[in-house]
Amino acid sequence: MEILVLQGPNINLIGVQSGKVGERVTLDKINKGLRQHAHGINLEIQLCFLQTHKAEKAVSFIQRKRNKAAGILLAPTSWGRYEYSIFDALQLSALPCIQVLFDDNYGALHESDSIYTSLCKKTLLGHPLDVFNNSLDSLLSYIS
Repeated sequence: MEILVLQGPNINLIGVQSGKVGERVTLDKINKGLRQHAHGINLEIQLCFLQTHKAEKAVSFIQRKRNKAAGILLAPTSWGRYEYSIFDALQLSALPCIQVLFDDNYGALHESDSIYTSLCKKTLLGHPLDVFNNSLDSLLSYIS
């Protein structure tokens, strides 16, 4: 089973923000932790990651993978305020989607601010190292 993990603008620089709060969180650590969590749940889960700043790459990713994927974890960051082309691609894909938002220490986009809230099955907010794992668990509960 393939799960798409779409990470929006500036998540690649999460280490800069984590340093301000005395932590060492990086995109690599987030993705590695999510892979380990997925492997611990089920050996059949394959995660397909894309972190990009460009909406057109995100739309292509969703369109290209929509027939093979079972669901999507979406960390929209600033796309959550305005990126309707991604909204349309998600809606057209008809894949179950969980929105991943970070807590206030990481420049949170709040659930009420995001255009994706109504489209996603659920929105989870938390620390970057935990919220992706919790979101995967939540997504798998919708898929199974």
